[in-house]
Amino acid sequence: MIAAVDRYDPAKSTSFVPFAVASVVGEPKRYLRDTSWRLHVPRPGKEQILQLYRAADELRQALGRSPTTRELADPLHLTEPEVLEAWEAAETRIGLSLDRPAGDDTDQSLGDLMAAPGPREEPENLLVLADLIAELPELERQIVVLRFYQDLNQDDIAARMGCSQMQVSRLLRRALDRLRAQLVEA
Repeated sequence: MIAAVDRYDPAKSTSFVPFAVASVVGEPKRYLRDTSWRLHVPRPGKEQILQLYRAADELRQALGRSPTTRELADPLHLTEPEVLEAWEAAETRIGLSLDRPAGDDTDQSLGDLMAAPGPREEPENLLVLADLIAELPELERQIVVLRFYQDLNQDDIAARMGCSQMQVSRLLRRALDRLRAQLVEA
């Protein structure tokens, strides 16, 4: 997010939110692209490998078998040694499986450690959520913060606010309705 703020130029882009979302999503992709190779492969080489993968897939479909080195070289305008070199470079890429153990002394896999996506949590919505909550009336804002940020139940909120659980329920429902309406407008 900090990199997005630093790189944002209002003269080139009209809205910060889409730019920030693209930046935040793109950063892990860029990191994996740049660090998932055991040896340095220049960008043109990586692009050549992608073309080789595409050609191999297309030829496998068309021929009903794996293509030969010559069959791969012709459509890509490469020599057979260049195709073999590209395959060797492709094999240096480190593929991480989510089934890989998360450590030496654990039965957990990397996939077990990944958080499941929340229901309909769009990054754009999460970026504007704090501003929308700030626009709520004070009492509703306090209840939303206590419920969703401090994870208190309605009875605990009622005790803390000095009101009934039913009143907390009504105020919470009203606040959530306002937030949904504001989110649709935004």
